[in-house]
Amino acid sequence: MQYFRLILTLFLSLAFLSSTAAQEQKGFVGRTLDKILTPSRELDPNAVYQPKPRWTFAITGDLRQAGFTQNQEYTVGTMYRDPETGEMGFIELPVRISANLHSKMDRSVGIQAGFGNLSIAFSKKFHGEGFDNVYSFDYLSAGYALQVQFLNLSNPVEYSRIMAEEGNQYYKRLDGVTNNPGHLKSFIVDAFYAFNRRSFAYSAAYKGNLFQKHSAGSWMFGSKVIMGEYQIDPAEKLSELTGYQARQTSAQVSFGGGYSYNFVPFHRQPYAERDKGLRNLTINLTFLPMFTFFNQFTNTSYKYPEAGSDFEENEKTVMNGKLLVNYVARAGISYTYNLFTANLYVSNDSFSYKGLSKTVLIVKDELVNTSGRFFQGMVALRLGMRF
Repeated sequence: MQYFRLILTLFLSLAFLSSTAAQEQKGFVGRTLDKILTPSRELDPNAVYQPKPRWTFAITGDLRQAGFTQNQEYTVGTMYRDPETGEMGFIELPVRISANLHSKMDRSVGIQAGFGNLSIAFSKKFHGEGFDNVYSFDYLSAGYALQVQFLNLSNPVEYSRIMAEEGNQYYKRLDGVTNNPGHLKSFIVDAFYAFNRRSFAYSAAYKGNLFQKHSAGSWMFGSKVIMGEYQIDPAEKLSELTGYQARQTSAQVSFGGGYSYNFVPFHRQPYAERDKGLRNLTINLTFLPMFTFFNQFTNTSYKYPEAGSDFEENEKTVMNGKLLVNYVARAGISYTYNLFTANLYVSNDSFSYKGLSKTVLIVKDELVNTSGRFFQGMVALRLGMRF
């Protein structure tokens, strides 16, 4: 909830400062807000229609699935007796533990409020087990886009532990679900920059603040920052299987580039005040591969409690992940009728990690090959009105 308060405070501060920026004597803040809120001087008026900034309110509905998967692989040694000679020996066996925290295809409803290129939004799952809440703040203009999201997801964690290969006499498999729900919190910042700031408006299909008159595209530069926390109850069986590793925090920074294109089947300019007569249909496709350059994770293990006490943190180990290729994909369609805009869009984010972590289990070299993936897919409908 503190993230939502932070986002709301930021938005209200910008809205308040935008009114003070109208004074004759404008300082740095006033000039910055003028740049953010006033129509772009770079855009060709023959390519993009820029109405004057207005307050916008919208209701949203979406189908969303988000989650986190993690795989841990290591080698354990065990004694065995040769069935022919009866001699004792020592063999190494591979172990694989998989954990999966994800929502089903949740149905959520939400609200959005904004002024010009700025807006805040909140959506919430309205039935089913666990919870799946998203708070967001965004700035969408023609050549720049910034979106800040806070995802708070809670659901039971499914897991499996497999030792040895199937068919081996030591093969064992254990499947289960945690008694208490696991928690996933992610703070995500997306930023995009369009190189064609003359005849292309990235936000045309997603917000209804700018309107593409003719089809156009642009090469894009993008960056993404993800800070996350995955946690389960240390008393769970899954925690015991991993050496009581029950909490993981992450920090990832990615950069990349791709292409975005707006296809405009038709556009009609308004002929009266309050955009009366405005008609527009715009379809956008965006795809940006990204390289994750900074990829760091911290595993926290816990001490098994003595009688009458609780679990306490025991040790933190830092894992520096390897360079990976991830991606961001977007597709959207927007229809505008006077001051009313309907947006339907699809997005898919997938970000992975891979590296070595340590465990208190008796395993070879105390090292565990750890890999995982955060994903979020969404189909959303936005119905908005400018006032």
